[in-house]
Amino acid sequence: MRAHVRSSSSKPFVLLAAVAFLFGSLAQAQTLTLAMGAQPDTLDPQATTATAAFQVMRSIYDGLLEVDQSGRIVPDLAKSYSISPDGLTYTFELNDATFHDGTAFDAADVVATLDRARDATRGSAKQVEFATITAATALDDHTVKVELSTPTPALLASLASGWGAIFPSEKLESGHDFGIDPVGTGPFKLVSWSRDNAIVLARNDDYFRGVPELQQVVIRFVTDSAVQYQGLTTGDFDVITNVPQVQYDSIEADPALTLVRQPSGTVVVGSLNARNSYLQDARVRRALNLAVDTELVLDVAYGGGNQVGTFMEYGSPWYPESVEPYGYDPEAAKALLKEAGVPDGWTIRMVLPQPYPQHIQAGQIIQDFLRDVGIKAEISIIEWGVWLSDVYNGVHDFDITVIGHTGKLDPTGRLLRGVGTDKFYTGVVDAELEQWLTTASATADQATRQQLYTNALVRMHDDPPFIYLGNPENISATRASVNGFWITPILESYNFWQVHLD
Repeated sequence: MRAHVRSSSSKPFVLLAAVAFLFGSLAQAQTLTLAMGAQPDTLDPQATTATAAFQVMRSIYDGLLEVDQSGRIVPDLAKSYSISPDGLTYTFELNDATFHDGTAFDAADVVATLDRARDATRGSAKQVEFATITAATALDDHTVKVELSTPTPALLASLASGWGAIFPSEKLESGHDFGIDPVGTGPFKLVSWSRDNAIVLARNDDYFRGVPELQQVVIRFVTDSAVQYQGLTTGDFDVITNVPQVQYDSIEADPALTLVRQPSGTVVVGSLNARNSYLQDARVRRALNLAVDTELVLDVAYGGGNQVGTFMEYGSPWYPESVEPYGYDPEAAKALLKEAGVPDGWTIRMVLPQPYPQHIQAGQIIQDFLRDVGIKAEISIIEWGVWLSDVYNGVHDFDITVIGHTGKLDPTGRLLRGVGTDKFYTGVVDAELEQWLTTASATADQATRQQLYTNALVRMHDDPPFIYLGNPENISATRASVNGFWITPILESYNFWQVHLD
């Protein structure tokens, strides 16, 4: 009798266990975990230039426009838009959407956001891209008119980029801190941000374009590429973003994993600080380009890519046909250094950002090449936030650094931020270059813009503010169960909205 009772009572236990396992598996399957090397400095899209920040914020905020998988600018919060023949008035018809705090999206939010973006007193990182807006007006709840002082062909690109995110006007008026508590209309909303550890995002069940299949996205900050890879193989991570070349073969050989290669808009450079010593001399900066075998640097540190000779990605329609990569010529480099009066054994400070192992490895290779032409580069590795504050902004405390400048949808986005003035971190002052760029940014005629940008990019080859390392591929890896994950062309932010896990 006891055996009978024991046997019959075990059936519901087994069934309950099976149901619990099933539901547990389903819940787990609806959570995607991504590992990335760097973390955001802020979650306010108007207060940063950091790629890592926009990679996270892409899921939280929407803009009037966005970039689709083919790289085209298409409507997002805007249902449609029109531009007046003179290029001075843009009219946007808006979709119905809801912010994460439950308030309805309307024209007042667009007006308040654009007013904030172009407010020079705020010190917005991208204020210059919205500076020609003279007025943003709500014609009704679902229609906005934007008036410009001069034609601004790059405005659509700015509105489709991460810094074109729309905020709720009520929270802007109250002085809300979006840097730590973001509120957007995006497919996911912030649950928690544990600095140096992880950001957790939850599905927005009211997302106006359709509810995401994922219930949760966990973005973990893991600086060590070996740890990322180990987590991918064990299933702790579904997607990793730091994939060194040494791991490519093992990932491609594992049927449970997928190596994802995508074109990159990033131009990787050894940035040179022209405020310092001999680096003020263009001959010295050209010599440093000749001293480095950039093809080897790309292959070893970044897993390959395309060499470039100016500040534009390979294959861009804006890249001048006449510009060739510098090539590796250490003897020519030595001759230029001698001509410029640089003493043998000249010492410079190379500052490299953590957690970017590719940039650190590239810097170490550059150090070896510079040694061969009589230059001693002393390496300092600093945390990413310090790099942003002390190298890119602030006191510009470096002689040379290695970094990737991500692509922009329009050349104005890459080239306008004072690259010919002392405001830019490389400090090369060139008034004619700056005039070309300023004029191009306000010229509607495409042929004229093309010529102006050609002039500028040729000048940036001949008088380089950088050692041009090249244009690497965008390499990530996923579990084979991940479907629908893609990285925005040029902008290189992550899209989780249409992801599902098998």
